[in-house]
Amino acid sequence: MEYNNKVAKIFARNQIISSIVWAGILLACSFNLENSSKEITYIIISGFFVEFLRMNSTHKEIKTILSQKETEAH
Repeated sequence: MEYNNKVAKIFARNQIISSIVWAGILLACSFNLENSSKEITYIIISGFFVEFLRMNSTHKEIKTILSQKETEAH
């Protein structure tokens, strides 16, 4: 049960951080409305890469927790 709580906390934290990241991206794009669409495209692409890196680290963290669970089960 302890592992389920850890994973649930990771997912909740992940969802909150993801919302904050994309809200920041939307704000940055709204401040750049006068500028070219090229800059807005760069902002959105950078947001994608931030999210991609975060998802990979979250995946590794969950994988570590599950491997600990399997190790303790044996």
